[in-house]
Amino acid sequence: MRWSSILTLFLVSGCLLFPCEAQITGSKPKPTIQTPVLPVLEDGPHLFHGKDGSVTAKWVHAGKIVEKRFAAGKPIELPEFEALLGKSLKLAKHTPPASTWPMPKKLFIISDVEGEYDAMFQFLKANSVVDKNGKWAFGKGHFVCVGDMVDRGQKVTETLWMLYRLSREALAAGGRLHYVLGNHEVMIMGGDVRYMAPKYKRVAALFGIPPRGIVGADTEIGRWMRAQNSLTRVGDYLFVHAGVSPPLAPGKVDLAGLNVAIRSVLGTPPLEIQDKTLQAITWGTQGPLWYRGYFKEWSLSFGPTPTSDQMDAILENLGAKTIVIGHTKVAQVTAIYDKRRVLAIDVPWTDAKKVRGLLVQGDRIDVVDVNGKRTEFK
Repeated sequence: MRWSSILTLFLVSGCLLFPCEAQITGSKPKPTIQTPVLPVLEDGPHLFHGKDGSVTAKWVHAGKIVEKRFAAGKPIELPEFEALLGKSLKLAKHTPPASTWPMPKKLFIISDVEGEYDAMFQFLKANSVVDKNGKWAFGKGHFVCVGDMVDRGQKVTETLWMLYRLSREALAAGGRLHYVLGNHEVMIMGGDVRYMAPKYKRVAALFGIPPRGIVGADTEIGRWMRAQNSLTRVGDYLFVHAGVSPPLAPGKVDLAGLNVAIRSVLGTPPLEIQDKTLQAITWGTQGPLWYRGYFKEWSLSFGPTPTSDQMDAILENLGAKTIVIGHTKVAQVTAIYDKRRVLAIDVPWTDAKKVRGLLVQGDRIDVVDVNGKRTEFK
C-alpha cells in the first residue's frame, strides 16, 4: 500500500487530526449542571487476563466489587451472566477476520447502537436475528454492525458481550457477525473517553484502573475488539463506519492491508502514534472512522464532498457498488448518491420506535423497524 502517497494526499487536501467536540456537535454554551444523585452501581462482567494465563472476572453488584478467578485454560462459568456469556465460555486467541466475503443469501445491518442494549435486543428479536432468549437465529446469514456500539449508553457492557457471544454462535451456525469498528471504539481504546457514560468511569475507579482499562488489552472484550476490521466488504457492499474519502482511495485499495495498519495502532493515544500516515488514517477527519464529506453540510470541516465521478472512482477502487455508513446522524435511511452508491443508516437508537436497519436479500433491500416490518428501499 502506498502510505506515502496517501499521506501526501491527506495533507494536501487539508485533513485535520483529532476532531474537536465543536466540530462534532457544534459550539454551544455549557448549561449549569446540578449534581445528580448517583444510582446504585451495577455492571459486568469484565474478564481480565493474568500474565500466568489465569482470568479474573470482576463485576459490580450493589456498588461493590465481586471477583472470581479461573485458572489458565479453564472455561469461564458465571451463572449470574449466562444470558450474556452463555453457560460456559472457553477463551481462545482472537484471529482477525478476512476483509472480503462472498454475498450470503441474507444480510442484516445496523449501526451506532451506543450502548442501547435493550433496544438492540428488541430490534434483533423482532427481525429474527436472535430468538426470544437472545441466541443466534439467523442461520447462515451475515449480521453487520457498522461501528459505534459503545459510549454514551448505560448498557455498553451488555451490548458488547451480546455481540461477542453472537459472533461465536453465528460462526457455529455457518453464518457470520461482522463488527466494523467506529471512531468511538477507537476512542475509548486510545484513551479518549469524553463520551463515555459516567457509570463506566465509576466502574473503572472501583477497579483501580483508568477508564480506557475497561476495554484494555488485558481484557477479553478489549482483545476481541482489537482483532476486528475497520472496513469489510461483503459481496458488492463495503461497510465502513464514516466513509471513504478521495485521499484514502487514490487507487485500488488494499482492504486487508488497511485493516492491518489500523489494528496496529488500536489502543495507542493519537499523539503517541509516530507514523503520521497511520495517525491521519486512524484519527484524521478524512479517515474511514471520522469522515463526513458525503454530507454537504459537513463539507467544510470534514470534506470536500466527492463529485459523482469521484464517487464512481472510489467505488471502483474499493471493488464495491455500495458503501454503507453510520457515524453521521440521519432521520431515516438515506441514499446520498443515486444508484444506492452510499447508504447512510445512523438513525439514533435512543427511541426504539424510530430505529431502522437494513435487510438485504439478493437485489432487494428492505428497511426494517423494531416490529420487524419491512419496507422495500427504492
